[in-house]
Amino acid sequence: MTPVPAGCPGLPRRVGIVGSGLIGASIGLALRRVGVEVLLRDVDPEQVKLAEAMGAGTLWQGETVDHTVIAVPPHAVAAELRAVQLAGITTTASDVASVKSRPIAEAVAAGVDLAAWCPAHPIAGRERGGAVSAQADLFAERTWVLCPVPETTPQARAAAEALARACGAIPVVATPDRHDEAMAALSHLPQVVSSLLAAATPQLRPGELALAGQGFRDTTRLAESDPALWASILEGNRGPVAAHARRLAAELGALADALENASEDGVTEVVTELMERGRAGRALLPRKARERAQMRPWGWVGVVLDDRPGQLAALFGAIGSWQVNVEDVGPFEHSLDAPAGIVELAVDPEAAGELVERLNAAGWVAYRRS
Repeated sequence: MTPVPAGCPGLPRRVGIVGSGLIGASIGLALRRVGVEVLLRDVDPEQVKLAEAMGAGTLWQGETVDHTVIAVPPHAVAAELRAVQLAGITTTASDVASVKSRPIAEAVAAGVDLAAWCPAHPIAGRERGGAVSAQADLFAERTWVLCPVPETTPQARAAAEALARACGAIPVVATPDRHDEAMAALSHLPQVVSSLLAAATPQLRPGELALAGQGFRDTTRLAESDPALWASILEGNRGPVAAHARRLAAELGALADALENASEDGVTEVVTELMERGRAGRALLPRKARERAQMRPWGWVGVVLDDRPGQLAALFGAIGSWQVNVEDVGPFEHSLDAPAGIVELAVDPEAAGELVERLNAAGWVAYRRS
């Protein structure tokens, strides 16, 4: 995939969004924040009402727009794109489908004007859909893939790119087939694996689910995703997903064989090799700015907070009064069954030790994270 140079000239001033769910409403929120007029429509009027109430735009009643974003499941992209083009109410268009080759083929069959369309896909989302889950910063520092076809005009591509940048995303360019191959491995198969893991829980005895740790919760988070949407995605990218699923099945089969039949040393060798390959693959992932910031040589200070109102405000008030700047805030660790939680703060390394001392002297329980 090829990065797109910085800058976003040609940002459309009026954008129509077809589909007011999580992605469509989040795009609307992001565009409204930079002054773009946003018009919304959806087959579900309630989604439009929710998105409008959240400030993502206003009801689209057939006005002409500069650019349209088709924010619907992959199987519906071609029909919706054809409809707005036939109505003559948009100059250019893009979409957000996580599958590209199938919607493009269907658009060709439907007679879509390919010149005015730049297929695209923002790599962002949440396990819970709908306008109620929309966020203006959903795309901040996320990759937004542009997959222009040979017919796509520079105007259509520029509009899609400018829109991505206005949402805070990082545009890159890929061919539709390479996009689909990558998404099969990085998004579509992980969704299937997450759902399969979660589907195994009914086989446990009553009360055993209380043994689920954070690892199980993290790896099954995607299992809360919308089944209808994912049926459309997987059907639209069936070939690449099937190939990756068979590869994973072979890996799991080899592991099962080793666990059942290999010697103790043989199992150790197989598991060690698997874990090492996994760690190497994980290390290849690019990191977002926030993750990079958490890896910088800050001094990380942990503070125990009582589970009562005003504690976080009081903590930051005390630190501010000592003229210590908090550079970043880590995740707040808190068990529902515990009377307290822990928040970790990044500060100048030279100030961390003194901050811990001052916090403890002031009655807090603080420590320096190693």
